[in-house]
Formats: sequence, C-alpha cells, structure tokens
Amino acid sequence: MKRKFLSTLLIATLVTTVGLACEIKLSITGDKKEFYKEGDEVIVEAIVIYTHRVCELTLSDTKFTADGLKILGGTPWKESSPGTFTRQLKIQVLKDSKKEGIIKVERSCKKEGGFGTLTLKKE
Repeated sequence: MKRKFLSTLLIATLVTTVGLACEIKLSITGDKKEFYKEGDEVIVEAIVIYTHRVCELTLSDTKFTADGLKILGGTPWKESSPGTFTRQLKIQVLKDSKKEGIIKVERSCKKEGGFGTLTLKKE
C-alpha cells in the first residue's frame, strides 16, 4: 500500500514538473476594485518565469489577447531576476454587454509553453 502511494506521488510530481515550460502570472498593480466600469484604466503586471533554463521562444513571442478590454500599451520586458521577466500593460475597460473583461497571455512551444488569465468583473 505504502509503495503504491509513493509510486503514485512520484508520477504526479514528475508530471507536474515536466508540465509547462513557463509559469505566467497576471496581477493588477495599484488600486483593485470589485467591479470596473467603462473607461476605467488598469495597470496589469505580467510575469513570465522560465521553468527550463533554455527557451526556444523570445519574450516577443508572448501573445496577449483581450476580451471586453483594450490593451492601450505596455512597457518593454525587463529581467527582474534570473529567468524571471516582467512587463506592465495599460488596459482599458470597454463598453459592451459582457459581465467580465478577460486578458489572456500565451506562450506556445515544444515544451508545452505557458498561459495565464486575468478576469475583471464589470458593472
């Protein structure tokens, strides 16, 4: 029983370790609200952490998409520590019938890439 549990734990650990090649986090910097209204501008920080030492993609290969939001601009990528890169985006909430605005980040490569999502509730 103990052996089977340890084997399962080892396999689960290897699967999660081998998984995504990048860890991507999105967060709001500054004042956070429960709900956002049309025209609100928000600064979102994107963090990409390489989980493999060598990546075949460049940071410019990172794709940002927005639904119910508009990306107004962004700073260049900056390496904040070895293998960790940050970028800030200026986002505007659009007027539409959607209850949420969503920003997605994706990196696609042979090593599974990485992805992140941030959802803002709209009034």
